Amino acid sequence: MNLIDRIRKIFFASPPPEDDPGQDEEFRIRYQAFRRLLSANNSCLDMMTEMEEAARGQRRFGMHFIRSRVTGITTKVFVMVENLLSLAPGKYMALREALHKIQGLLQQEVDRAHVPHRPEFILELSELTSQDVDDVGGKMSHLGELRNALHMPVPDGFAITAHAYETFMRSGDLREQINCLVLGKSMGGHVLGSVTEGQERTEEEQEAGHPLALLELCAKVRSLILESPMPPEVEAAILDAYDCLAAREGRPVHVALRSSALGEDSAQASFAGQHRSLLNVDRDGLLLAYKEVIASKYSAHAMTYRYVRGIRDEDVLMCVGCLSMVTSRMGGVVYTHNPLDSYDDRVHITSAWGVAKGVVDGTATCDQFVVSKADPPRIEESTVPRKESCLVCSENEGVCRLSVDPELCEQPTLDEAQIQELVAASLRIEQHYGGPQDIEWAFTPDLQLMLLQTRPLDVQGGQGPRKLLEDCTPLLHCGNTASPGAASGVVHIVRKDVDMLLLPENAVLVCVEASPKWAAVLARCQGIIAEQGSVAGHLANVAREFGVPALFGATDATKILAPGQVVTLDADNAAVYPGQQDALLDQAPRKPVMAEDSPVFQTLLRVSAHIAPLNLTNPDSVEFAAANCQTLHDITRFCHEKSVAEMFSFGRDHNFSLRSSKQLKSIVPMQWWVINLEDGFHKETHEDMVSLANIASIPMLALWRGIEAFPWEGPPSLDGKGFLAVLFQATANRNLEPTLASNFAERNYFMISKHFRNLQSRFGFHFTSVEALAGSRARENYIRFRFKGGAADAYRRERRASFVGEILEEYDFHVKVREDAMFARIDGCDQSFVEKRLELLGHILMHTRQLDMIMSREDVVQFYKERIMAQLNTIMKNPVP
Repeated sequence: MNLIDRIRKIFFASPPPEDDPGQDEEFRIRYQAFRRLLSANNSCLDMMTEMEEAARGQRRFGMHFIRSRVTGITTKVFVMVENLLSLAPGKYMALREALHKIQGLLQQEVDRAHVPHRPEFILELSELTSQDVDDVGGKMSHLGELRNALHMPVPDGFAITAHAYETFMRSGDLREQINCLVLGKSMGGHVLGSVTEGQERTEEEQEAGHPLALLELCAKVRSLILESPMPPEVEAAILDAYDCLAAREGRPVHVALRSSALGEDSAQASFAGQHRSLLNVDRDGLLLAYKEVIASKYSAHAMTYRYVRGIRDEDVLMCVGCLSMVTSRMGGVVYTHNPLDSYDDRVHITSAWGVAKGVVDGTATCDQFVVSKADPPRIEESTVPRKESCLVCSENEGVCRLSVDPELCEQPTLDEAQIQELVAASLRIEQHYGGPQDIEWAFTPDLQLMLLQTRPLDVQGGQGPRKLLEDCTPLLHCGNTASPGAASGVVHIVRKDVDMLLLPENAVLVCVEASPKWAAVLARCQGIIAEQGSVAGHLANVAREFGVPALFGATDATKILAPGQVVTLDADNAAVYPGQQDALLDQAPRKPVMAEDSPVFQTLLRVSAHIAPLNLTNPDSVEFAAANCQTLHDITRFCHEKSVAEMFSFGRDHNFSLRSSKQLKSIVPMQWWVINLEDGFHKETHEDMVSLANIASIPMLALWRGIEAFPWEGPPSLDGKGFLAVLFQATANRNLEPTLASNFAERNYFMISKHFRNLQSRFGFHFTSVEALAGSRARENYIRFRFKGGAADAYRRERRASFVGEILEEYDFHVKVREDAMFARIDGCDQSFVEKRLELLGHILMHTRQLDMIMSREDVVQFYKERIMAQLNTIMKNPVP
């Protein structure tokens, strides 16, 4: 080959050489391995994004979401590791060990389970204190504390322990059968989850949501529990404990079975009204009633409550309290602080004739008393409505509703002495626990005070009432604030369970009774309006925990408000307005998605610590090694970096088929070939050429915009020294002979997917590579630019490398120059930022060709630098398409 032919071969692309058919299979195997690795990497990043959104409170999630994402990410990382090892057999074996170690840590976090401390099935109330909460739950441990530490009046009874519950759930594979039902519904149907407006209902939101699927699931689980035989040893322990209680009472005794699940009645979650309590149960009904309480763990409202509050199913071990039934003349609830206003520390009493059940389930008409904590206490406010019915214990089992004695209908349920006694007992409990309390109580027919429950009371900050709107008349202006805030939505009236199935998005739920069962759909409601109920009811408690504005005692709400009507609820001012009133909504606090101290949220944070952090950030560092991967993110980054290096070792370590590439149809006076790694084309083509319109790769298109931005005006004029240097390099530098490297070195090759692009290019005597990832995850995005060589002498080649580096440093690149090689990088930027920098690189690729020829003349260098900088600034001003 003569001198002219060699120069021509360097400056102008030669026809592609013939393929060796034997290379096809080797290339296909490596090509498919690389595509699988890229696809798995994209899936990993998508799932990591979902976990990050959950941690930022941007989506609802439960344990199924966490388990599915942990499984999905580890599976995809395994795919990446194995495909990298396929590309580079034996080189990165430490990745398998790193992945195995991280998988073990993740499994430990996901499978954490409560282990009861004590082996007894029964613990007597006389031996319980608050220290026994992990064995008998919050309700019974608090009652034991009242009885045995404070010596206050509580009913006699016993607790059926967490160990008894675990024994029952293990019998006959009951737990496994329930898990199969719950997980099967979560995977296949939208059981639990809330979908906000404009969002598609997705798999991760299937843990809570569609009422029909949820009710079907609950019915199946309930039947499964009720039909399961009781382990003989648990049955005997329960009946023996009942017999001992009856012996102490000196007669057959009716009992109340009350849920006391682990986590219930805690400062983090009240579970108010979410589990069943069965009143007035005799010995014959005791075992079935116990199973009914256990089954209530899987009621629609209880499952939704756990989901929204971030409580793991396996953490809720259903302990049950069995208490001697108290015949109640009047009963109710005491709040030792106003739950809606942290500045109001007065005692708030809600009272009704009969048992307290009517107060907490929202069906009773109640008296309200607000009492100062002065000595003696002083009644500052009282509301005594007409009370025409009440709940009392029936003669056989359960409770029934009776008419109130006409002489008592308009009488207060409590006199001043009883109020003072109740306040004194409540303040003693508050002082003992060191914070506001929610206390359930009853007075017996002989007017003896009995304490039935105490739990921490969550107190809202209180913003003070806003003014009523002056330019809009409310449709309703009555009732009491049960949960603060403002919300707008479509009126949906519920009178029976089936009405929940038709609940629209953005609903304001309107009902007669403030029943706890409406909590099953509360997370999907904007607000709730009830004709009955009080701030002390269970639904009010849950509404406050969920951050849903609620107005109770709104007379005739179901008659005044029409289904489908858009309204705005101002719960703070007990007002409902027509239409959407933005002036109120602007002030409404945002509903919390999940408490950060909840068990599920904490599980998410713990597993994320083994998934998301990125420690391997610098591929050029000696620390960038397989053995140093500490998280799944480290492994994905390592696999991606090394797979690119292995795949693009063109012809050096492996031979490749050229038939897999498509020539790009282009007006740019150079030849370009494209290999579609995954989704880099809008549409696959069987032709030998591909048009730019069919390119879907975001980083390739960005680079191409820079290439086309300004026409190349040709090489600079060469002086004698410059031309002689070209001749010298062409004859003396054998490394510039393309056929000595590989076929790929002769052409300009793009390897692309939608968000990834690697360009290997030869422009005359110098070589460049540009690799970039440009997607929605900013911290994953990067650019790597390498620039080396030239036809001039060493000084001018090195000067051009510095020249390019100086320009790139002006645009946020980190640059290193070593002799005539320049390396530049950008990491962790959003997609539009990456696209603009790729446009700059495209321009630089075209317009720095052969500039090494003039690098000995500083005036010419400055001329070209100023021109290139002006053009780059013009590119920067143009918006990203």
